[in-house]
Amino acid sequence: MGGILTGDMQPDTRPETGPGTGPQSPPDASTDMRQWMRWQPTGAQRRFSSLVLTPARVTVGIGALMTGIAGLMPWAEGTVPGRTGFEPAFYSGLGGAGDGIMLILLAGGTAFFTLHETPVMSRVRLVHLIPYLLTLFAAFTVINGYRAANLESEAWERKGGSGAIAPGLWIAAAGVAVMAVGLAALLPGILRWTRHSDDPADLMTVSRRGVAEAIAGFVGILVGGAVGIAFASSLTAVPVIGLISLGAVFGGLLGAYGGSWLVRVVADELAARAAADRGQG
Repeated sequence: MGGILTGDMQPDTRPETGPGTGPQSPPDASTDMRQWMRWQPTGAQRRFSSLVLTPARVTVGIGALMTGIAGLMPWAEGTVPGRTGFEPAFYSGLGGAGDGIMLILLAGGTAFFTLHETPVMSRVRLVHLIPYLLTLFAAFTVINGYRAANLESEAWERKGGSGAIAPGLWIAAAGVAVMAVGLAALLPGILRWTRHSDDPADLMTVSRRGVAEAIAGFVGILVGGAVGIAFASSLTAVPVIGLISLGAVFGGLLGAYGGSWLVRVVADELAARAAADRGQG
């Protein structure tokens, strides 16, 4: 029930009808509510209103979409000797070290920080630099995937088969390149950043509590990642690298939150005890 209240809510002052006035048609519920609350329906919102769709940012989004799709595709294809002759074989980014999973996550993060209005409108300069860092990691992931695909192809050839790089890896490289082109068009605005007196970065202070929370969050990432890897490994008899990667990522996120939360709880408890001691003194 969306709408804007345009006046004070008024009670229903219509006179009651007695039982002897004859049959009455039941009032429309929506009409009755509108009259009682005096609200007007809001207009239709623009589709994708939460996205900032400039040409450069759309370019980044297209590159991220290409990269994400390529993370699910085979990166090397070939043939290997089998029981019935040569059989087709492929190497996917979801196998091996799980580079395809990481590429999907990095591309999704780049698209979010570049297109969504919340990070785009942020006055913290560091937020606008995050997509560049994610794209750099994506480029390293593609390079590592290329090396792993070549190693797999060489292993097929040593068995008497053949192998070559599949289109999926080239699409991933092209997607990262497209993201880099779009981000390059946005770079001048970051380099010529205009600071304001009320920017969050100007109001930020470094405290012992903040440093402790950061350290605890980093330790939580390591601990949570290790726990996530152990949990994901226990789910299947044969280790699945993609599943292990997801366990490490989500375990690290939960560990970071848990570590920071624990420090906040301890700090609040110590501050409460200190205030109580000062009150008694």
